[in-house]
Order: sequence, then structure tokens, then C-alpha cells
Amino acid sequence: MKRYLRAAVVLLLCMLSIPLVPLLGSPKNLQEKSENHSKEDASSAQLSDKGQEDESTGEQEETIKVYFHEEDEVKELPMKEYIKSVVCAEMPASFEEEAIKAQAVIAHTYTLHIINAKAEHPDESLKGGQISTDPGTHQAYISPEEIKEKYGVNYEEYWDKISKCTDEVFDQVLTYENQPIIAAFHSISSGYTESAENVWGREVPYLVSASSEGDPLSPHYEDKKTLSKKEVTDILKKLYPEMDFDQKEEEWFQIKSNTPSGYVDKISVLGEELTGVQVRSIFQLKSADFSVTYQDGNFLFTTKGYGHGVGMSQYGANYFASQGKSYQEILSHYYPGTVLTAVSDL
Repeated sequence: MKRYLRAAVVLLLCMLSIPLVPLLGSPKNLQEKSENHSKEDASSAQLSDKGQEDESTGEQEETIKVYFHEEDEVKELPMKEYIKSVVCAEMPASFEEEAIKAQAVIAHTYTLHIINAKAEHPDESLKGGQISTDPGTHQAYISPEEIKEKYGVNYEEYWDKISKCTDEVFDQVLTYENQPIIAAFHSISSGYTESAENVWGREVPYLVSASSEGDPLSPHYEDKKTLSKKEVTDILKKLYPEMDFDQKEEEWFQIKSNTPSGYVDKISVLGEELTGVQVRSIFQLKSADFSVTYQDGNFLFTTKGYGHGVGMSQYGANYFASQGKSYQEILSHYYPGTVLTAVSDL
């Protein structure tokens, strides 16, 4: 049961967002070719020298060294099996197959991007590994045992589905200028995805706003969070002790501008100008597309969407797939200007 609950938490964390720092890197590197740290062929060079033999073909199978953060141990896994476990952690198996294929491509792309980044900038905390199972550091991962517990009586059906979808696209990743992209994704957008520049302050050519018309139909599209005046005051006092709390409560939060996608851009909080992203983080809101009202001693935050809003919306992808869109079309829509590239061509 504990493993099942942990797997459920992992899925929730990952659908909110993928970690930002290992994706974006330093400002200098963001301005370089393809916003990546990698050099040509770095991904293949950083895979295990010996690899593992694929029993079905007798060929050497590429592997990856994974740092299991809870066990504080590095294990070498077949790359394909690792990607399948990541997909199980990141996206509901009940989703449409084309959406799952899109997620598998993203997972593989993300993995190669991280391998490239760590090749140039080694991370001692990984203890010789190339990627971490900590969703707060890299992407989520659940073990075969956790997958069985998670899917329960549907295990064979769902595992076969994830395996089939991953197998079909395993040889492809998304690239920009022939380098694996920053494969950002989130759970639900507000109806339009957000540009990376508005969230992280850095422009990325293929992480720009895109329509995602299926998102308003998604579960948890709208969320309401109520905080008492005291709770809001205590939170703000810790961060901004000089704030004047004598103002009328109705004037504490004043939205000054929104981004073209509808997310809050600038907001005045008791006279302090903040960004919507900052307020989302401060009050742990599901999205930076929010409004605030005050009534009867409570502040009501109403949000639309779930996650940072950059890159592919998972529920948006599922909607597109239900309307007959292929994984290629889904990826092209959410990451304009990118190219599906064979891993062997990198």
C-alpha cells in the first residue's frame, strides 16, 4: 500500500510540471545553439560502455545509469524499460494511445537532454548516475513492482498498452537544430499553453503559446482554494515583513496585467509588485491563471489549469488524440519548429 501511495504522489507531482533547473541550464547556455548543453553524439557517448544484451535480438541494448534517490544507489537499467516506467509514472494508462506515444517521445527526449547536460556539467549528487528518480530533481520513475500495484487488476492490459506505445516510438526524439529539446510539459493548460519566457524569464523558440482547446473539458480544470486572512497574512509576513497589512482586504491583491495566454503577469500584493508565477508558488496554487476575491474573512483563489503551462498539455494531448490527431501532430502542435529525429541520427 505504501508503494502504491508513493506511486500516486509521483504521478501527481510529475503531471504538475517537470523540474525546471536541469532543463533550462544557465542563461549563457540558453543563448547557445538549441538551448542545450550538449555536443554532437554526447547522448550515445554517455551511455554505458557495455550495455545489455537484448534477448529477443541478441544485440547490445543501450542502458542508463539511474540514481535511485530513496535507496541512495545507482542502478544500470535498459533504456527502453526505464522509459516505459517513466511513462507509467507520468501519464494515466487510460489515455489515448497517441497521447501516450507523445509522452513516451517526451520522456526519451528529456532523458537524453539531461544526459547531455550532465556530461558537460557533472552532478556529484547523482553519485555516478546520469539521471535521478527524484521527480523534484529530474523526471518521475516507478519500479515494476509499483507499476503492478498501481494498475492492479488492469496490470496486463495497461502494461501491454504502455509497452506497445513506447516500442513504436522509442527510436524517435524531438529535436531543435538536431539536439534534444527542453521537453517541458504539464497536466492542464488554461486553454492556451504559456511561453517559457513568461514563466522562466528566458525565451525558447519552440516553447511558445499554443491553443489547447480540450483543456477546459478536463477534470480539475478549475480549482478553488480558500485561505483565511490570518493564513494569508502569516504567509506574506514571513516573506515580506515590511508589507502594510492595514489596507482594505479587497485591495490586497490587484492584478495589473495578464500574458497573452491569460496567465497573470504582474500583480500588486499589498503594494509589492510580483509575478503571477511568484504568487502561484507562494500560495501553492495549481496555476498562474488565477483570480482573487475577498469575502467574510477569507480570500478565494480561483485557478484555471494545472501546472506551469509550458509545452505539451497532457490532457490537451489526450483530447487531440481522441479527435483523431496522431502523436506526430500533437508534438508538432505543442512544440512548433521541432523535428522528430531518429536517435541514431543524433
